[in-house]
Amino acid sequence: MAGEELKPSTVISLADAMQAYSAGRYAEAEDIGCRIAAVHPNDPAVWNLLGVVARMTGRQPEAVACYRRGIAVAPDYAALWSNLGNALKDLKRCEAAIVCHRRALELEPDVATSLHNLGVALTAAGRDGEALHAYDAALAIEPANENVIWDRALSRLRLGDYAGGWQDYEARFGRDELPKRDLPGMRWNGGPYAGKTLLVAAEQGLGDGIWVARYLKRVKALGGEMIVECREPSRALLASMGVADRIILQGEPLPAVDFHIPQCSLPGVFTPDEAAIPTEPYITADPQERARLAPIIAAAAGERLKVGIVWGGSGTYASRADRDAKLAYFLAHFNIPGVQLFSLQKGPQEEELKALPAAPVVHLTPHTADMFETAAAVAELDLVIMTDTSVAHLAGALGKPVWVLLCRVPHWMWQYGRSDCAWYPSMRLFRQRTWGDWTGAFDEAAAALQMLVLQRSGKLLTV
Repeated sequence: MAGEELKPSTVISLADAMQAYSAGRYAEAEDIGCRIAAVHPNDPAVWNLLGVVARMTGRQPEAVACYRRGIAVAPDYAALWSNLGNALKDLKRCEAAIVCHRRALELEPDVATSLHNLGVALTAAGRDGEALHAYDAALAIEPANENVIWDRALSRLRLGDYAGGWQDYEARFGRDELPKRDLPGMRWNGGPYAGKTLLVAAEQGLGDGIWVARYLKRVKALGGEMIVECREPSRALLASMGVADRIILQGEPLPAVDFHIPQCSLPGVFTPDEAAIPTEPYITADPQERARLAPIIAAAAGERLKVGIVWGGSGTYASRADRDAKLAYFLAHFNIPGVQLFSLQKGPQEEELKALPAAPVVHLTPHTADMFETAAAVAELDLVIMTDTSVAHLAGALGKPVWVLLCRVPHWMWQYGRSDCAWYPSMRLFRQRTWGDWTGAFDEAAAALQMLVLQRSGKLLTV
């Protein structure tokens, strides 16, 4: 950190650091910033840069310390307050984050980025109604900001405003998480397409594909040939519905069609409000698959309640760390007399089960290669208890009892405050009371499971 290695002008050196940061060379940017800070410790812009780099590289506590160091020397530096709010939000210190964002806006009013940041912090605090005001104010300044529109969509949908939410939901394309695709044909508007061909294009996760599959029969009834694109684990399941004329895998060349629609745009066509949600079961497990799995499940359970568990979802979502729980939680709360646990878990989280020398769990994943076979396993169980993953949608689509354990601010579909689900009548929801604390949700679900076992045994007649 020798000062003589610096360029004569701090501004030029800081520009070099910013250039390195913009190019993704975070270590270089941090090195330059540290050398500047050693010579100019009272330069708030340097501490802002170091905080941004620390946050970008996943070191939120260090970012907080850097931003506060900058605020100590420049208490009216609005960007430091806004960035401090972002880092605190990452740490789920949401109320403190909100104070910081409001301070930034007091110092520099009508800054779209600061208003957006405030909205995100309010959302993380479970205050979506207030977040909408912040998003609206940001969009009054930057009406075409797709990131703000997308966040407003999620708040609107979580609050049950489907009419406004679906309109904003279209902003999902073009963001880093979901790049735009050049789909063939014209965008379908929901009208009849007799004698024409329509592509329902895949997007987002496996659960999203199962969620919107409830609309495929209605889409097919409006026209000619319906081609459905999907991911490999869902292909056999969607084919078993007998609705699509053709199914293609995501990644295969797209055929020439007259019309297309992204799959998650279908609710916006058919469901303007909660009353219009199609809630009847729309997937049926294959009888042959059920017959194959039934002896395996029955032999393991005997007379006990057959309960499936899933404790983690796809590793592709940034919110997975918030949504997932550890297998140890499930064993501690649900491994009770009268219950046989069955694992439906797939992916890296299976290693948690394999690491246990004598886990009281029957692992069904070796018997279920895809969603088609998993549906048969779910159909043979009495209940599935899980965190927010694609199997929740599968169980709901089958009309099977499913209990979902939710983080403090869940996916928009699960909304707030309710123990039921508007989209799946067979679903029951258990919620975190504070960020990261699963105690209450698991305790409530464990109590409900114990009551269910007692009822089943005739030892408790009322709940």
